[in-house]
Amino acid sequence: MARLVDRLLARVAPKATASAACKTYYYCSQSIYYKKVCCDGQCRHYVIGACG
Repeated sequence: MARLVDRLLARVAPKATASAACKTYYYCSQSIYYKKVCCDGQCRHYVIGACG
């Protein structure tokens, strides 16, 4: 049973490490404050609020 768990962890661990390489950016555009999160070459934008 322990060998099965070790094999599963070996498959999951590299993916978790790659996901940890995400970068976060914050910026203002047209008076709106955004958060940009880029992971594995894909970026997502989130509205935070109004620029101060």
